[in-house]
Amino acid sequence: MKKTLLTCLAIVAVLAIASSASAITCTVDQRPAATLLVPYFQVSYGPGGELNNTGIGARDTIVTIANASSAPMIAHVNVFDRQSTLVLDFNIALTGFDVQAMRMSDVLGGILPASGDTVGFDVCQRAGGAVYPNADGFLRVFPLSPADPNDNILATTDYPVPAFGPGFGLVDALRTNCDGDLDLLAIGYIVIDHANYCNLSNPTLPAYYANDAIGMENNLWGEIIFTSGLGIPTYAMSTVNIEADAEFGTLASTTPDVPVRTFYARYWDPFTEVTCTNCGSGDPDTDLSLSAPWDEGFGDQREPLGLKWAARWFDLGLSITSNVRVWRSSPTGGDCDFSEPTVSLTFYDEDENTVTQGVCPSPCTQPTFNFPLETQQRNITDFSHPSGVAGWVNMSFVNASGGDVLDQAWVDYSFEGAIALETVLVPGTQLDPSSCNPLGIVGVQTVVPEVSIIPTGTGG
Repeated sequence: MKKTLLTCLAIVAVLAIASSASAITCTVDQRPAATLLVPYFQVSYGPGGELNNTGIGARDTIVTIANASSAPMIAHVNVFDRQSTLVLDFNIALTGFDVQAMRMSDVLGGILPASGDTVGFDVCQRAGGAVYPNADGFLRVFPLSPADPNDNILATTDYPVPAFGPGFGLVDALRTNCDGDLDLLAIGYIVIDHANYCNLSNPTLPAYYANDAIGMENNLWGEIIFTSGLGIPTYAMSTVNIEADAEFGTLASTTPDVPVRTFYARYWDPFTEVTCTNCGSGDPDTDLSLSAPWDEGFGDQREPLGLKWAARWFDLGLSITSNVRVWRSSPTGGDCDFSEPTVSLTFYDEDENTVTQGVCPSPCTQPTFNFPLETQQRNITDFSHPSGVAGWVNMSFVNASGGDVLDQAWVDYSFEGAIALETVLVPGTQLDPSSCNPLGIVGVQTVVPEVSIIPTGTGG
């Protein structure tokens, strides 16, 4: 696979972490995972829809995906708009210890990673792809019952250049706000799953789980890099790494009438889910429906994110300011018709003075502000906060009146100053002792956080 300088540097880090490591379920940690969340991306465009990639107002996002396993694997990339509507999905083939970088302005322009052993080499089942444990076995399953009827015919990792043109409507879909106007920024989020086979499905469809398109191997990791046309601000953070654990599937299958909080739980039904549609004998020489034990699962088996977060803030005008990015997932809101439930915020300055905003009785006298969509960025000046120039904010996304037991959130924040060294991006701090059983959430099955050993991958 063709490498850029960025990816060549990143592969050194891949090799450094490829050995077994411990991970704690029910909390976000820096370990390889089965799903990567890019909670927010942005690409800037001009008023006429032309890409704006130069000057102080230009914004872009680079996403990298790495494979910590010696075995090849397929990553399924799903791009959503700010209202959580899927606008694009595609497959990437990663060789062992591979890393793939993609600039989102390229992706939105139809330039998708053409991946495999070499450019022009398609690893998918329609091309007779090898099944693991073959040395070239990107596939874990030859699906006799694929998630989409066209998976065995049209799914690919070798895309033409461009894969689609302006008529695809992707950029406008990501620029459109809830007033129907076009913003100068295309905004959205991305989830990247380990996949058992190349597919045209996506996480919003029950067949993605029931027909084993989604895989369960904790081998993916990556990073998110935000850039500007002048290089300032430029900052980065890890992807949000969501680990798979069979305990979630076991609980959901044995007691389906009591919800289990998982990352994708809002998209599949435990009463109609099956354990393994494409399972076979396990012999790759005789059984084309091969599915090895590590591929079998009930539902998504992904750990969820929490509901209580802490973030720091600065408000010194042009000297230094803060942006807060919030990604939310709720079965009951997040689109232009139904906002996400109201968030409760308590701002502290460095002398513990407070300003609280959030839920209150009518007539409401507290200042209120919500994060109404599934991904958004807000500056500290949008909020009422103490008069100090710095502090922190306690954020609770638990809302008994309008929320759901499957709600979850992610928070990160930036410090942006006049010089490069003042510009940083920081993950929020999770305040829940367990994201599987957050404080204030009842009526879900108890999942006990446990330390597990992450396998080095199917290739050992």
